Amino acid sequence: MAGSPADALSKAVERSKQLLFPVKIEKWFALGFTVFLAQCGESGGSSVNFPSLPSGGSSSSSSGGGMGDFRQGVDDALRTFHDDVALYVSLGIGALLLMASVWLLVLWFSSRAKLMFVESVVWDRVDVSGQWARAAELGFSLFKFRAALGLTGWLLFLASTAAGLAVAFPAFLAGEFWGPRAWAAYATFGLAALLIGIPAAIISALLDDFVVPLMVLRNVRVKEAWAACRSEVLAGNVGGLFIFYLLRFVLGLGIAMVVSILTCLTCCLAAIPYVGTVFFLPIFVFSRAYPLYYLEQLGIPVFPQAEPQWAAYEAWRFPR
Repeated sequence: MAGSPADALSKAVERSKQLLFPVKIEKWFALGFTVFLAQCGESGGSSVNFPSLPSGGSSSSSSGGGMGDFRQGVDDALRTFHDDVALYVSLGIGALLLMASVWLLVLWFSSRAKLMFVESVVWDRVDVSGQWARAAELGFSLFKFRAALGLTGWLLFLASTAAGLAVAFPAFLAGEFWGPRAWAAYATFGLAALLIGIPAAIISALLDDFVVPLMVLRNVRVKEAWAACRSEVLAGNVGGLFIFYLLRFVLGLGIAMVVSILTCLTCCLAAIPYVGTVFFLPIFVFSRAYPLYYLEQLGIPVFPQAEPQWAAYEAWRFPR
């Protein structure tokens, strides 16, 4: 069954209206908190500013003195590192462990929250405490998969970066930024981006759009959900998925423009973490509902269906 991404689009809009309107402030803030947790660590930008190379006042100085300054700076940095190698290695390892710990923590609670968000959209449940408890086992399964995927991608990227630097570093020290060795390094970086970045992006998109919902709908772990995704979503449906993601890309461009405009109109208040999530909650709900309704187009029951027994765990303690 090919499915219709356009039909799924219109149904996702209607589902967003059903869940969020008329407005109930407590529901918006509770669901917004779940979405905020689910989206943690997934911002597209970076606040890291890389230093630029010193530039001279003319083309002759940039090719002569500029290259000399660059080589001198590299020599000074290497000499300083050699003098205090133990200190710098210790600081580097400490910083790496700290960043890895924070990343794993964020990945852990966002994995739970992704399952909670799907449950909220499917069964109209906004029950943060109860959902958090119910998502423990499946959330840990999702966390392990996402951690393995992220670590594998980073290790491959670091390996390709090290290979590129090994090829290009002698050329850079000699001031050859456009020579054969430099171009070999650039080609290594570009090839790594294609061979690592594109597959990782595809896997992440399928995981978020289809595997996570299947985990919730069928109460299964990542392995079983991936098997169902391959047999029921991917098999014989490449063209339909291409249209689905093409439409999703176009919608993403339009949503980005609307979000940018509204953020400016609110004097950047909508850019504040969590506040912006609540403000743009209809967009997040629509984005979550769209792949769910596409699953329905493929013959997978999603809406409406009776709430399963496992989802009612300790429901008496956490009424809707």
